Amino acid sequence: MNRFLLVVLAAAAFAVGRARADEPAKPDDAAKALAAARTKGLDWLGKNQNADGSWGKTFTVAVTSFACLSYLSASDEPFDGDRGKALVKGLQFLMAQQKDGEFPQQGHTWIHGQGFGTLALAEAYGRSLLCKDKPDMDMSKVKTAVGLAVKTIAKNQSTSGGWWYTPGGGDQHEGSTTVCAVQALASAHNYGIDIDQKALDNGFEYLKKSQLKDGGFVYKLGDQQSMKEGSAGAVATLGLMEKFDFQVMLNGYKYLLAIGPAGVSGGNFPEYGCFYGCMGMRLLGEEYKEDKDYHDKTAEFTAGVQKTLLSWQDKDGSWPERAWMASNNQEGPAFATAFATLTLFVPEARLSICNREPPKLPSDK
Repeated sequence: MNRFLLVVLAAAAFAVGRARADEPAKPDDAAKALAAARTKGLDWLGKNQNADGSWGKTFTVAVTSFACLSYLSASDEPFDGDRGKALVKGLQFLMAQQKDGEFPQQGHTWIHGQGFGTLALAEAYGRSLLCKDKPDMDMSKVKTAVGLAVKTIAKNQSTSGGWWYTPGGGDQHEGSTTVCAVQALASAHNYGIDIDQKALDNGFEYLKKSQLKDGGFVYKLGDQQSMKEGSAGAVATLGLMEKFDFQVMLNGYKYLLAIGPAGVSGGNFPEYGCFYGCMGMRLLGEEYKEDKDYHDKTAEFTAGVQKTLLSWQDKDGSWPERAWMASNNQEGPAFATAFATLTLFVPEARLSICNREPPKLPSDK
């Protein structure tokens, strides 16, 4: 073979290699598994929606809210197709459950349904402003319901700045109730719905005062032991403050790194811990997006939680209840499936509460 031919063949081989290198990389096995788990979870929810549009058994308002938030998280056009129909049915159920902006108490708690129901309706209203395919329901009524719901939330704030399980809690308060109330207020505010700003600010302050020296957060203001899942919830919520409290957030970040994915997924409320752990890390990573160390560690934490969730999924696409929910309430797989599917979509950040900056709304709305 002459020298000229060798040069030609070498150049051709280089060109082929260069073309292959320039081609988009195929999704790796982890990404494929994640996509499959999400799809199976959404499919299971679609097949197991109750006739009245709800999901769940006892805590139908909260569980239906999680399912609706999962659909809203899954697509840029969440109201399109069969999944869009399931979403609208769920939203219609939530609208039917509230009266003058107040949701009923279910089981031992009112504020969780009130907070999550308000959050789901607020996010749905906001997305209806931004997407092309509009929902087949009157979203002006949804906006009105959210406006009344956030007033109800503010009216029932504790004198401490937190919230309690039931309406009119007076001076009673605790962390998980405060987290869901504050996030509902923040979501409504993100979409231009009037809220009591003082109530929101006092809620943030309550959570900040609940942090201990180790960076974790207590169950109730005045306690002296950090919670794992509850700390994830506090970090995720405080990440929504317009003015980032760097010291509080950095201490919370270090605490979450110390307990790791096993910490937020191994307690009494793993579904809660996994969701808020990923949400908190998403908000931290966004705030420190120019810092490679923060980017890498927050992404690694989220990947660890996702790996855990995928290992828990059943073959039919559902997730079984675990820990406290499994032993005390027997809510059924709808609760865990909606929460897990929602968690797996957190990195896409389609919900306003998964972003440091509120969405830009159309000027004519």
